[in-house]
Amino acid sequence: MKNRSMVVSLIGRPNVGKSSLFNRIMQKQHKAITHDQPGVTRDRHYGITTIDDLHAIAPADVILVDTGGFYPERIDERGKNTEEQNANKFFNIMTDHARMAIQESDLVLFVVDVREGALPFDRTIADYIRTTKKPFLVVANKYDTDKQMGEEVDFYSLGINGDELFTTSATHGRGVTLLKEKIQTMSHEFSKEKLKNAPEISKGVTPREEVVAKIALIGAPNAGKSTLLNLLVGSERALVSDIAGTTVDPIEGFFDLYFGHDAKILEEDQGLSSNDGMLFRQYEEFRRNNADVYQQMVDAYAIEEDDDKNVGMEHFEVDYELTSLVTEELENQKSESFEKNFEQVFAEEEEDSLEAEEVESNIEEDEGSFWRSIHIVDTAGIRRQKTVSGFIESQSVYRSLRSITESDVVVVMVDATNGIGHQDRRLIDISLEKGKSVVVALNKMDLMKAELPDEKAKRDWLENLRRDVPWLDFCDLITISAKQNKGIKQLRESIKKTILVRSKSIPTGELNRYVFDLVERNPVIAKSHGAKRFKVKYTSMIKSGPPTFLMFTNKSQGIPEHYRRYLVNAIRSGFKLYNTPVHLIFRTGNDLADRMKKSKMAMALDDR
Repeated sequence: MKNRSMVVSLIGRPNVGKSSLFNRIMQKQHKAITHDQPGVTRDRHYGITTIDDLHAIAPADVILVDTGGFYPERIDERGKNTEEQNANKFFNIMTDHARMAIQESDLVLFVVDVREGALPFDRTIADYIRTTKKPFLVVANKYDTDKQMGEEVDFYSLGINGDELFTTSATHGRGVTLLKEKIQTMSHEFSKEKLKNAPEISKGVTPREEVVAKIALIGAPNAGKSTLLNLLVGSERALVSDIAGTTVDPIEGFFDLYFGHDAKILEEDQGLSSNDGMLFRQYEEFRRNNADVYQQMVDAYAIEEDDDKNVGMEHFEVDYELTSLVTEELENQKSESFEKNFEQVFAEEEEDSLEAEEVESNIEEDEGSFWRSIHIVDTAGIRRQKTVSGFIESQSVYRSLRSITESDVVVVMVDATNGIGHQDRRLIDISLEKGKSVVVALNKMDLMKAELPDEKAKRDWLENLRRDVPWLDFCDLITISAKQNKGIKQLRESIKKTILVRSKSIPTGELNRYVFDLVERNPVIAKSHGAKRFKVKYTSMIKSGPPTFLMFTNKSQGIPEHYRRYLVNAIRSGFKLYNTPVHLIFRTGNDLADRMKKSKMAMALDDR
């Protein structure tokens, strides 16, 4: 087995402060939702942190695992009512996940509440941990003041030594440094041991290859997101239940995709040009290498008089930073703030999913470098505002929206039995507004067999869905059954295709030839400050994720909305920009000249 970081799990009864301690040790690298209510944490949450409190030894990279409340024994899931039955189901699932966390751990932090003393349940948990033969430390948490001194001695009744008991206040940070120093020391010793008999951590916790994209799984509660996450990463990373609202915190994992020779595309720098010196050189290369297209554009546009006094790229100054222009434009296009998004979000096939290892065995060793890892995040289900209740669910919604913002690709999970509802449309709309690529996974198709008995019925059903949601015409609709492991191969292929599109670069000559033809075939009048025929003098792809094009035009205002859509749709179709929004930025020479003047004036004021 290869060397790996030490795995440290936090185990204990509900509401003893495990998540708060997890957040304190992780610092700002990752945070779990905390609230003074039992059962807030349900899944296993993994975080990777570096502990460097002892300078005499090397820093320790540690995999930290936060768990839900733990009792060693499962309970009878029957109850007096549905609420009690659901609570019992959650209880047993959390117990199972905590057991898995202990099994894969190298060290267990047994967290207890110093104010309550050693309860019988604490003794039962300590006895269970001993049966697993895992080393553990007892962390007496909620030790907030010196007035509590001596209360911790009750925990020696758990059969531990003095160096195995630590007092902490996760809320205030008391005692956490000493605990971290102990973890760093034990990690240092762990790194020197042979790992032959060390437990293997769950698949999908850490990436095996270079991470090339981040995916957010979003959708309504009980749409099957957690089942799909577990299926993709190949382990029980997320808690799965038929009870809506099972996932509270985002659950992260990794899975691998085989890109073949296309993997090299992902290594190319597709970022913004650092300044317009790069843009100017690109333009000169276009004129030199595409003389026929350039001459066509000159001949077509020289007929009409132009009031743009800064029409030529040669007038651009190389100290003008294109990056700031693009960044500002993209921010303007994100018309909805994060808070407004929070409000807006409420107003049959053969089994074909293949594990990476199964596919890898059929690939030559020299092609091993063509695998790439994908970071995937399962988010809490988002309900309509009137049904959202309490602090915990509100925080879950915020974190789900943040996951969209931080992702490259959004997989919208839809319960096929319900169709694409109002809330699903809002989530798709938010994702596209934020420049994210979107794939729609229609889950639970196994329950649609009676309604869709043959391929024609299924095809008609999909066409009706597209007709009801017109802006989905460029997004893949993938039918799956996560529960039965069907349709997953098509979903993986769609994700791979989408990631490649976000790294795609379009040659400047080909792009300008295509755009020129679009405008010539369908001319339009721009009516801002005098009606004139709209002309595109030069187009440059300045960003790939999402595809963003800077168009130098004679008019940047008054362009009809239907014509903007025409250009966007034609460019997307012509260059096969699947599943992604396309952004167009229109600028005239005058616009850029005015901007440069303002920039220089601001710089002059700063120099004073």
